[in-house]
Amino acid sequence: MFILNPYAQAGWYNPQNPHSINDNNWLNSWSHPGTFGALPSSQGSSAPALTSAVTFEFTSFNPDVLNCQCVVVGPTNSKVLNIRTRWDVTMIFKAEDPWAVIRWTEHPTIEANGIITPQPAGSFLKLSPDGCYRTMLVDGKNYAWVPRTDGTYLYSAGPHPPKLLARSRLKRDNTKILLELDAESFRLGLLEPCLISTVLLNNARNID
Repeated sequence: MFILNPYAQAGWYNPQNPHSINDNNWLNSWSHPGTFGALPSSQGSSAPALTSAVTFEFTSFNPDVLNCQCVVVGPTNSKVLNIRTRWDVTMIFKAEDPWAVIRWTEHPTIEANGIITPQPAGSFLKLSPDGCYRTMLVDGKNYAWVPRTDGTYLYSAGPHPPKLLARSRLKRDNTKILLELDAESFRLGLLEPCLISTVLLNNARNID
């Protein structure tokens, strides 16, 4: 039973579900040239392990992060966010104060106080021309979410060799979504963008 289909709904091929909405197999070799061409290939089942990872848990979802209240639990078991969806609006709260909103229109939009100006969700997480990854711009720096069979990995992108910074994955028993962040990702200001990306990439709606 496939509780989540984040790959298909995000515009990627889901290797666990061949009937996803995208027929392009993201396990094929990378073909997109230029800046992002140096990113690791999505071939293979896993990437090198994160060092000094801090884990955040998305819990209490049924069947995904949008269909009921979802609590994000940090490494000290403290409540970080509440995620609630009514009709076509998802609200993300910090300490019960509204912080971010996703509006599920024909072309969904996202905004978050202090970090994301109102924009299409598909612009915040832009699908590459070959459909192999999604790019994210934070503080003028480019990053790329690359799907693999054991989760979606976040890498730095640019002229330098890519560095693995985070991973979002579904727990084996399908009860939690785990967001694992490298220590450097906090210095780069990636915590909040990664939390929002995890919501966008792990639900049953198309973000484009």
